[in-house]
Amino acid sequence: MTVMGKKFSTTDLSKLSDDKALAIAAFGEAVAAYRYIELSEKTRDSSLRDSFEQMARDERQQRDRIQLLLARLAPTAGFYLSQEDKLAVCVGPRLVDARDDARFDEAMKLVIASEKRTASFYMRYARHAQDAEVKALFEELAAVGLEQVQRLRKLLSAVGREIAEPCPVSQMRMA
Repeated sequence: MTVMGKKFSTTDLSKLSDDKALAIAAFGEAVAAYRYIELSEKTRDSSLRDSFEQMARDERQQRDRIQLLLARLAPTAGFYLSQEDKLAVCVGPRLVDARDDARFDEAMKLVIASEKRTASFYMRYARHAQDAEVKALFEELAAVGLEQVQRLRKLLSAVGREIAEPCPVSQMRMA
């Protein structure tokens, strides 16, 4: 499905296993960490650079938590993630181009949209999780993702960058 040029996953989360959901989540966190590293390397603003470096560390820690849980629940699991699976947690290409102001703004739109999509994935899958620890982790990460969107907006606003984006976080409900 495509809305406003962005493809959305149509995966039925009720049919997804906890281990596959964890693999998808780990992929999303790894992509987010990579994007924040790219952004930190491209920006000239030191406060943005420091913030993006911290965000990359945070995303790697979240990925590591997910991977540890996956290794404990399904030590022999190995998943091929389809494009459909990846769409559940990412918007746009893995590599973001932020070499000038216009591209930086577009990169930030992708990052914010991916943060919202990942939070939505966590929020929606938590309802179907079979394992209580997976459910609790996904509920926590959904809230963290929405906080990250707010953090990004404040950070960008502080440096005079307003990013217009569809689907404000205020329209997403945690229930």
